[in-house]
Amino acid sequence: MFPPSAGGTSVGAILYVAADGVVSGPVVSTLRDAFERPVERAESAAAARSALAERTVSCLVAAADLPDGLDLDALVTAAGDARVGPPVVVYAAAGDEALAARAVSLGVDDYLVRDETDDSHAALVESVRGVLDRDADDRPAETRSYRVIVEAMEDGAFVLDEDCRVEYVNPRIEAITGRASETLRGERFESLVDAGLFPADEYERYRDAVSRVLSEGVTERLDVRFVDAGGVSRLFELSLSPAGDGETVTGVVGIPRDVTDREVATTQRGELLERMTDAFFALDTDWRFVYLNDRARDVFNEVREPELGERIWDLVPSPDSAELYEKYHEAMRTQESVTFETYSEPYDGWFEVRAYPSPSGLSVYFRDVTTRKRYLQALESTNQRLETVLQNLPVILSAFDAEGVFTMSEGAGLESLGREPGEVVGRSAFDLYDDTPAATDAIARGLSGEAVDTRIEYRGAVYDAWYRPVFDDGEVSKLLGVAIDVTNRARLEDGLRTLQAVTQDLILTESVEEVAALAVDIVPELVPDAAAAVWLADDRGALSPAASTAEQFDSETPIETAPGGFESDAVSRVDAADVDDRLLPPESDGKSVLRVPLGSHGLLVVSTDDDGAFLDVDEDLLELLGSTVTSALSGTVREQELRNREADLAAANERLDDFVSIVAHDLRNPLAVATGYFDLGMESGERAHLERAANAVDRMSELVEEVLDLARQRTPVVDAKPVDLARVVDHAWRFVDTGDATLVREELFVVEGDDGRLLRLFENLFRNAVEHGSTSRRDTPDDPADGDTPPDDPLAVRVGALDDRAGFYVADNGVGVPETRREQVFDHGYTTMPRGTGYGLAIVRDIADAHGWSVSLIEPAEGGARFEFVTRSTDRTTTDSAGSD
Repeated sequence: MFPPSAGGTSVGAILYVAADGVVSGPVVSTLRDAFERPVERAESAAAARSALAERTVSCLVAAADLPDGLDLDALVTAAGDARVGPPVVVYAAAGDEALAARAVSLGVDDYLVRDETDDSHAALVESVRGVLDRDADDRPAETRSYRVIVEAMEDGAFVLDEDCRVEYVNPRIEAITGRASETLRGERFESLVDAGLFPADEYERYRDAVSRVLSEGVTERLDVRFVDAGGVSRLFELSLSPAGDGETVTGVVGIPRDVTDREVATTQRGELLERMTDAFFALDTDWRFVYLNDRARDVFNEVREPELGERIWDLVPSPDSAELYEKYHEAMRTQESVTFETYSEPYDGWFEVRAYPSPSGLSVYFRDVTTRKRYLQALESTNQRLETVLQNLPVILSAFDAEGVFTMSEGAGLESLGREPGEVVGRSAFDLYDDTPAATDAIARGLSGEAVDTRIEYRGAVYDAWYRPVFDDGEVSKLLGVAIDVTNRARLEDGLRTLQAVTQDLILTESVEEVAALAVDIVPELVPDAAAAVWLADDRGALSPAASTAEQFDSETPIETAPGGFESDAVSRVDAADVDDRLLPPESDGKSVLRVPLGSHGLLVVSTDDDGAFLDVDEDLLELLGSTVTSALSGTVREQELRNREADLAAANERLDDFVSIVAHDLRNPLAVATGYFDLGMESGERAHLERAANAVDRMSELVEEVLDLARQRTPVVDAKPVDLARVVDHAWRFVDTGDATLVREELFVVEGDDGRLLRLFENLFRNAVEHGSTSRRDTPDDPADGDTPPDDPLAVRVGALDDRAGFYVADNGVGVPETRREQVFDHGYTTMPRGTGYGLAIVRDIADAHGWSVSLIEPAEGGARFEFVTRSTDRTTTDSAGSD
């Protein structure tokens, strides 16, 4: 800031008035380098007024009108009387003839047309130096002659005096009319009609316009069509401005601008714009509509079509205008195009806008992108959901560059490795897995272009891994990898194979000691780092040590227990504090302990030195081992029954084979599905395939649980006890979501069996009746035969004793089962439910087989389905108990 100072122009600042743009900075720098005085720049009307009011200005350089309304007239008036105020130099852009006309009428000191190719701005420096070198007191009363100004103009110019006589014409007028200036000077305005500058039939219109300029001091603009000296039809845009001393109008400055080419271009552009699919409109410098194509009219018509000449800010609502106002003014201020997207509430849509500025206004192209925007928003929402799924999938997703360096590491499966997503990005896979040759070999093969499917053991866990190369111009540019933690499944598969292999040895043993030794030897193969001990019960129920993974027991003294105190239904985790230390395997701290019942024969105790080390699969495998060992012990201690139970023991071996086959068969399909979708995900990059793969993984988990349960139920019932069927039925009915179905229980009786398995038997039967026998369903394995119609009565389930045989039945009045499917429904894995496993009725049959019973499915005369169970023997004591078991 420079404070005002008294004195002549030699101490005042040079004030450069122009909107901010690419030219302003170099001009100001040039003036500062050329003169030893301050040079200020005003970019707004307020700044210009403030500068003129607050400091001494020795020269005012006006480049153009300011965008917020301060024009040349106001600048000269604000600078003071032209004869006593600071000199004014106009530095206009080429073609700005309206500004030139006003400069003539206002009597500025100099008028220059800026040469866009001259970066030195030498003409401006010379002009400013000339006006500064004059002493303020010696300045002539008259300003620089208009002749200098109009001859500097590219367009034609003429000057009329107050009597409408031609005072001056520039060379461009001579060229247009073909008349020398001497033949026109001093002639009246009519002579310009004779010269061909104005058509004779419109002379009065132009004469009246000149009269208004002289009498009212206004500026008039008219279109002029005529044939030039060369015989070519032309179109001129005529500007008539008042000339005078600032107070009195003493003449008229006329500037005809040839716009013939512009009209042709405008017509061609209009035809082009009408063919455009984008909407287009044009604004002048006053933000008024000067053109709209048909597409723009269609869009605006959804609310209101603007009129030509209407300001855009009168059309656009204020909430919507904030962003438009800012962007459009930015484009005009910087004279650089802007592109942006904006939401319009009245149109309830998104628009892509491209605005191109020019000195004459703003050209705006826009298109409705609402559909694309909403699609992208929906896609973004989907991506966020997929990202959430991706982060929570129990998998590890990896990507590597061509050198094997991690570029991505995501997925909830990283938790099993103790890693955070992205933690290893930037590290080499060959360095990270240098202790795991299977992993580095698989990655190397993938980077060589091979699709790799493999299983890798890493840090005690087992992973199924898939690696797929991505090619670019025939070369591998990156590698994508997916790994799933299959530790439980792998241990289950390995354990089942181990149990299958050892079963034969257990069956062929000739003493309980050999059975016990084999049992403890197999435990570390099923559960790594576990210790085991087998305790056998004598006739009094006392437990004596039989075998352990250590060399010997600390004591051979039997441990007295209450009758049946060591027996239980399943493997159980035991708090180490509640375990008799004498039962633990020698040299074991027993921080984690599992008790595996061996029926009435004793107890298998398995322990580890790590807290919480046992997995669910460990319990399942040990339970299978316990069942197998129990069978082996039973066969060994009862030699006489061995011959009778050879078939059962062979069946046990067959069950294990069948169990492995079921696992291998039923898991193969979802595993193939998971592999397929992961392959698709690797190839296409679509995360929807990963969701399907995750569903397949969940499906495998369900199948494993069902198959394990199936294996439990197929084990023969050895220690049968009296079971009240009525209590079991009532108990099972309460455990099943039966909806509106009703239970009708007739008198039942007591049987010898396993109450837990019988509870499961009735639960499965009731659940099957509700899900497949309901009158509202037809898409199940128990659909009625073609042509049958389901009954209208509510679903009822009836349980009672058989009349002609020892046994009981479970019947419903549902849709029934076609005869061709009645044997099929008991097959393992048979189901028509989309999410069914097909093991419900298979488990029912296996429980019956385990008790030595037979089961059949028939259709009673009244319709529905009826399961009949024939027992070997029953206590025909009838019961009708309704209490809870």
